[in-house]
Amino acid sequence: MRANAPGGRFTADFELNAIGDGITWDLTNPIRTFAEWWSFDKVTSTVDPVYDVDSTVGGRVWTGPKPIHVITADWKQGNVQATDRGFYNADMLDFTINIDDLIEVSPELFETRGSYKAKISEANRYRCVWREQVYRPYHVQPSGYLEDRGTLITIRMIQVMGDEMVNDAQFQQYANGGH
Repeated sequence: MRANAPGGRFTADFELNAIGDGITWDLTNPIRTFAEWWSFDKVTSTVDPVYDVDSTVGGRVWTGPKPIHVITADWKQGNVQATDRGFYNADMLDFTINIDDLIEVSPELFETRGSYKAKISEANRYRCVWREQVYRPYHVQPSGYLEDRGTLITIRMIQVMGDEMVNDAQFQQYANGGH
């Protein structure tokens, strides 16, 4: 075997799959941090035709929850900001997760493992519940690459406040402050 033409069963795909499995078992399982992932159901959801917001009949619909492993969770308590509408305080949350785990709960966001569809930006319609709070992803960033395939992904999220979930029947238990 030559160095420029390696062969055998230890291909780059084999190694990347083994690394993905190792990330899940070595980094997420000892801590056992999980979140609930809710996928936006565009087909079942209804939107007001004039204002392009949630309709009061039917409203937005999500499928789930699906448990997702979390490697690291970086929670930042929101600052109270005075605006022309008053005070507003929303927590921020960054998750680092194994890309394979995100593919498992939302395969529609990917073409193949490590290859993103343009729809990855639509993850901001999804919801994540962690520690009795609902969060909305607003930024998704690949965090690790091997052989041009993503291995880790960072999801930045902002807390969804109770008044923002008025028409979201699936999250009323969180909007009202209890679970």
